[in-house]
Amino acid sequence: MKRKILSFVLATGIFVSCQQEESITSFTNETTTTVLPTETSETVNSDALALVALTGQTHISAKEAQETALFTATQMREVEGIVTKSPLQIASTEVVTADSRKPYVPTKSSEQEQADVYVINFTNNQGYVVTSADRRVPGVLVYNSHGTLGNAPKNPGQAILFEYIEDYINQEREIFEKNKENLKAQAEELIFKQLPKEKQEKLVEQGYFDKNGKRIKTKSSSEGMNFNSHEEYREWFCSVYGVDIAFTSWHPQMNDYRRELENGYNKYGEWRIVKKVSPLLKTLWGQGGEYDNMVSLKCGINEQAPVGCVATAVGQLMAYHKKPAVFKGRTMHWNEMTKIDSGDMFSNIYSFGVSNNPTAKEDIQYLLAKLGDGDLLDMNYGCDGSGASTNNAEDTFKKLGYTNVYQVSYDGRKVVNEITNNRPIYIDGCAQKINHRFLGIRYNTTYESCHAWVIDGYVEMVQPITTFRVMSCYNDALTSYETTSRNTLELVHQNFGWGGSLLGNATRIAGYDGSGWYRLDVFNSRTGRKNASNTYKSDSQGNYKYHNDILINIK
Repeated sequence: MKRKILSFVLATGIFVSCQQEESITSFTNETTTTVLPTETSETVNSDALALVALTGQTHISAKEAQETALFTATQMREVEGIVTKSPLQIASTEVVTADSRKPYVPTKSSEQEQADVYVINFTNNQGYVVTSADRRVPGVLVYNSHGTLGNAPKNPGQAILFEYIEDYINQEREIFEKNKENLKAQAEELIFKQLPKEKQEKLVEQGYFDKNGKRIKTKSSSEGMNFNSHEEYREWFCSVYGVDIAFTSWHPQMNDYRRELENGYNKYGEWRIVKKVSPLLKTLWGQGGEYDNMVSLKCGINEQAPVGCVATAVGQLMAYHKKPAVFKGRTMHWNEMTKIDSGDMFSNIYSFGVSNNPTAKEDIQYLLAKLGDGDLLDMNYGCDGSGASTNNAEDTFKKLGYTNVYQVSYDGRKVVNEITNNRPIYIDGCAQKINHRFLGIRYNTTYESCHAWVIDGYVEMVQPITTFRVMSCYNDALTSYETTSRNTLELVHQNFGWGGSLLGNATRIAGYDGSGWYRLDVFNSRTGRKNASNTYKSDSQGNYKYHNDILINIK
């Protein structure tokens, strides 16, 4: 897949700085994407991919993608506590390939182009889903409960993880194709283990497996049709090929017969949520607007430098834990600072209950400004962005009573462990890596265009897979059977610190720029991350693919 793929989803290159995006009314209709999710269960998905390799069924139809999108969105709205008076309806479905993004048009042709992803928008700005069109990378990639995904999103936070997704799709396809023959053998060995002993002995005798059940030679693959049981599949199979046809090596149907006999048919069930942690943070704070009123650096008439993404991330985590009680000599009224208005999902400085409470409002402004002091984050304030290091963030937490916090490289399993123990995490990332050289020798690596934000929610979904096989068209003891496996998908919720809409319904929503659900394992598509030598300040670049570190055990 070419590097172009997600440019058709996001139309990259138009983003402006996050500070310029923030105001009470500046939320866009094209909102932050949610990356559907994950670091998958390798054993479970390995079996599922093995069956894909065996059957050759890589294409996910638009109809199946639409069903997955509706099912996922409905369940995720329950996770987020959104009440929908009427069922979700699909407004548009677009097919995205490496070179195009076009509306889906149903056809009767059985030949379907292998797309990369589908973009599915719901009616009335009730969100969207980006889901895979390829079983080699199954499941949802992006989800958001509000807005639509158009060609030119205006929010820089919307692009943060899309390059990760592109790398992830490329990587998973490459790995699949490289290991395709081994995966086929794995699927056949999985099926062999579930056969009766007499059938196993016969296959060993015929030279297909050794006595330990290891595949000796790999066979071809093909797609089946649409069946709901192995009995249905056998009925179709035997009606097509029958038992009276003298199948010999010269018979014109021999290859088709062998493919169907050997590979079987995969039936994919509905995705369902098996584990969930709703977003832990109940704040969607930003960096500019009224948040920066107490920052000392002036940037024109009635304007101050932004508080910075590090301060916003640290401040929101402190607001979640509601400590310390007294910060820099000022009593913090945490409950009032995070008060959620009736009908909303989140709170921010513009919430009615906060904006009309001068003490709560000033508490937020004081917190975010004073976090930047030299004895804490030591923010480097600038009118185009304010930055601080993650090391300073770690030290700040410890100075404020979070003594067990520590910094590690991004690890999906550690993230899941933290979230499932109700501990949201701090994460950083950079958009640019610069190798410094002298006389052609690299002597240092630094990173630029960085951002810090919070991960605070988790969802695990599974999709059952049933494979139907035919052993014989005669009335043997075993003429057909089925085996089961499953796909697994994990999503984590990102609070980007861009502000965003607070509403839990679509009737008043104007945007949802500050958060989203992203696939957990997209972070692991890159390797070789090194220690950053610069500070973290929000940047318009948006794709923070380098140097992902996390702060965990914040409590």
